[in-house]
Amino acid sequence: MEPFEENDIQEIEELAQKFKEAVDNGQPAYFDNTDIQDVIGFFLDTSDMFYCEKALTYALQNFPKDPYIRLLRSKYYSFQSKFVEAERELDYVEQNFEPIPELYIEKVILAHICNKDINAIELLQKSLSLDKDIPETHLLLTHEYLMQNNKDQAVKHAIRAIQLDSYAAEDIKNLFVDFADTGEPQRRLLVDFFKVMTEEMPLSGSLWSGLGLAYVGIGDFANAIDAFQLQLSVDDNDVFAYVNIAESYYGMEDYEHAIEYFELANRSSDVLQFNVQLGRCYFKLKDYDKAMRYFMTARDEDPVYATYVTPDIVKVFKIQGRFDEARAFLRDHLQKVPQDFIAIEELIDVLNPDHDDEEIKELCYTAINLMDNNLYPFFDFIVQYCCYNNYPDLGIELCENYLDDPSLAQSIHYFLAMLLIRKGQIEQGCEHLELALLTDNQRLNVDFLDVNPDLKNIPEVAHLIARYAPDSFLEN
Repeated sequence: MEPFEENDIQEIEELAQKFKEAVDNGQPAYFDNTDIQDVIGFFLDTSDMFYCEKALTYALQNFPKDPYIRLLRSKYYSFQSKFVEAERELDYVEQNFEPIPELYIEKVILAHICNKDINAIELLQKSLSLDKDIPETHLLLTHEYLMQNNKDQAVKHAIRAIQLDSYAAEDIKNLFVDFADTGEPQRRLLVDFFKVMTEEMPLSGSLWSGLGLAYVGIGDFANAIDAFQLQLSVDDNDVFAYVNIAESYYGMEDYEHAIEYFELANRSSDVLQFNVQLGRCYFKLKDYDKAMRYFMTARDEDPVYATYVTPDIVKVFKIQGRFDEARAFLRDHLQKVPQDFIAIEELIDVLNPDHDDEEIKELCYTAINLMDNNLYPFFDFIVQYCCYNNYPDLGIELCENYLDDPSLAQSIHYFLAMLLIRKGQIEQGCEHLELALLTDNQRLNVDFLDVNPDLKNIPEVAHLIARYAPDSFLEN
């Protein structure tokens, strides 16, 4: 579908506001089928689930024989991770209505969200048989054929998607995200795919960008830069072309050229700033004063950056030996943003366990109390900190206090074993190690041996590993 024009967007926003006012005031209001579908779509796009549910209820009451309402309800459930309910809606549409192409599109999307193994191409071909001119069908087929190493079919459907909707090129550009975790052969296939696409449609800046990103995926930064430069020759207003060139030079360790293009990106955008990246370039060039100026500028630009750039600022303080200033900076920052978990970690790391034990303890409990459900990332950090800094008592206290926390169930005994052994209490440590191995011997390497491989040289530890997880000797 072509994106909505500005007037269309304004009209839909007004319809959504009208619906909200009707709900809030308990007053009746009429919306035709098309309008209520637009309203539901608006609430989905803005993640306003309360009013989305109200709009769906209205739509189902007034238009119960419209399958598209059910598809929107399936999306509503997916947004809330209620995938069983979402699939049930799609099955209902399939069983109770005449076939519609969008049903098969939604089935494929939901299956990918749930990592469900289906024959996506077969479903999408059903969609095509009902309507050959839906861009999203061709976009999904492009993805599926690439995953099956069928470049020619992928190109065919990608071209058709763009012919139907010029904005589809932007979606195709972002295919590199789906290939980030694939093997090198498939990432090279993506390069070949974009080579053909740019030959077929050389005036598409999005496709040149896609080619550049595909080259980045295989570490070919020189060719990536050439592709991004060709993107700029088509569209010199895309600030991210400058950013991608800069990042590519950074990947080549050519920090001077990276600085040049990050500065161009800064000058080309009224909204986005790239001072963090500039600071990192100057840090690599060992110009620490200039790096710090850029990091501090980034910190002041936006509250989000205040957290994002904190580790970079601390890194400069550390490399210059300015530990007192690092501590003062982090304490000041935490007074303003006490929930900043990253800053808590950084401050603990620059404190001295011998002199600042009470402050470290207070920071630990603060961090734990600020976390919602998953304590593992913090405990993984603090246990290693306590081991490496010969400060096992704090780690032992924390682990014992949170021994029954469900998010630590598979790891807590490994942590206690490591800390107790570090303290010299080998017998007690091995008691916890045995419990850990009985609970989940697959975590042995992650939570124990990877932290300190020398642990398995202790005879008592080696005996337990040989008994409960003998393969771990082969893995380390």
